[in-house]
Formats: sequence, structure tokens, C-alpha cells
Amino acid sequence: MKRASIDIGSNTVLLLIADCDGDKLIKELENESRVTSLGKGLDKNGVFATRSMQDTKEAILEYKAIIDRHDILAKDVIITATEAARVAKNSNEFFDELTRVTGFHFKIISGEAEAYYTSLGVVKGSELNTSQVTIMDIGGASTELINIQLSPFRILSTVSLPMGSVRCTDWLGDGIFEKKAKEILNNYSLEQYQTEHLLCVAGSMTSLGAMIKGLKEFDPAGVNGVKISFDDFLKFSKKIKMTPVDKIAEKFPFLGKRVHSIIGGAMLGEVLGSALNVRTFEISTLGLRYGTLISGGVDERFCR
Repeated sequence: MKRASIDIGSNTVLLLIADCDGDKLIKELENESRVTSLGKGLDKNGVFATRSMQDTKEAILEYKAIIDRHDILAKDVIITATEAARVAKNSNEFFDELTRVTGFHFKIISGEAEAYYTSLGVVKGSELNTSQVTIMDIGGASTELINIQLSPFRILSTVSLPMGSVRCTDWLGDGIFEKKAKEILNNYSLEQYQTEHLLCVAGSMTSLGAMIKGLKEFDPAGVNGVKISFDDFLKFSKKIKMTPVDKIAEKFPFLGKRVHSIIGGAMLGEVLGSALNVRTFEISTLGLRYGTLISGGVDERFCR
């Protein structure tokens, strides 16, 4: 049967439509991404910005038209919202308005749920030759670190760090990135997440993987499973930090609006890769929307 899932993050709104058989994804039918920067300025203002809300609404309406073409009912679409939605004071008001316009039911999920369904999506769609793995999920406003036991599938531990690509971009603009990153790392114990091989999901790291490969167009199949040494990542990050944003956009047109937060994402990758003693990043294009789609829904205990 067909299922649709939407992941509303702090930087992007993602759509996945697929044919599923129980907890198995048989065939992807639609896979879309829109950068709406819903978490932009959130630390300063405490609310979603008007432009970000409008861009998010337009993305949701566009996705509704795609979903309607697949004859999937609005009530059956699985929609999750993460860190920005957990923090913004006008979050409930915004999603109530979207429900009125679309008929969709939006679920603001906990960091625990985000870790669980992200991990499930990665594990179910990957061939991993190990008993345990650590995942880094860099979002727009937060980063989840997740230790997973593969068989049987179980979350061993997880932590949600209040630092993401959009937040880090805001901090860079304010000249406080190093200070904020140091404060956060001093407030969290990350020893149990240290690993030589780190599995990386979500837009910043998948985009950086495509950039390191020199792709002009984003190709999920060409990026999924790519391994990058941390030394090579540092060299590439250093190069793009010295490159004007317009030149980055010209060289990597697939970035679109993400170009404005990609340096923040790269610097966050540097900081966390170093803190976790990583030697190799492995890129996965799977994640939260895959996990919720495979599950067929979200456990209400994880919702606000």
C-alpha cells in the first residue's frame, strides 16, 4: 500500500511517498526536499519568523498537491515536526492554521522519538556489518547522537544537543559560534558516543558528502554509503569557509537555499567529529521520514 510521510525540520521540509508491505519499503514514488529555515532566528526571537512560516506553508501545500495525486487521504499522512517546533512559542498556533488549511495532522515529537525513528529508517534501509553503530543527525536547530544495537534493534542511548546548522549559522553571524559550541560541549558528556566510524544522516552532512564528491546535482543513490575520512572532511570544510557563498552556490547548484547554512553545518561537523574522535564519516540519505513511513505512524506517547 502507498504511504506518505513529511518531516518538518528546523531547516527543511521533506516528503517521502512509497509503496510499503508491512514494515518493508518496496519502492519510493516521491522524494522531495524544500529549504524553509523554520528555525532561523529562533534563539533570538523565540518564535517562527513570518517568512519561514510562509515558506513552510507553501512547501506543505505543494506536498499536499503531490499527495492528492497519489490518492492518499490527508488523515493518513504521517507528519512530524522536531526541535524548532518544540521550542517556538507560536508553534501550536502555526500548526493549527496548517491543519485548518490542509486537513493534515501535525505531530510535534520528542527528541527521543526523533532518535528512534531516524535510527529505524537508517537501519532498515542499510546493510551494516556490525553489532552496534553511532549515528549523528545534524538538523537545523539540534543534533541527535544515537547509539544503536542492530540485532535486535534497540536504542542504547541518545542525546539531543541544542546546536544545528541554522543555529550555528546564526551564531557565526553574531560572532559567538566558538563560545556557544564550547559551552554546549562542556555541558554534555559525550564519551559514550565516541567512535572511529560515525554514520551521518540529514541534509547538512548528505549535502557535504555530495559536495566532496563534486556533484552538480544531488543524487541520493550516489551519496548514500559514501565514506569520507575526517581529515578530508576538515580540508574540504576549510576550503568552503574561505569561499564566498555566491561561489559555493554557483559550483553546487543543488544546494539551493541550503547554501546559506552549509558552512554552519560544516563547522558543526568539524566540532563534533573532533569531540567524538571520529576517523571516518559514512553518509546515509535515510532518516526520520523513512522510519515513520516504515512504522506506519508515530507512537502517541512520543507526541506533545
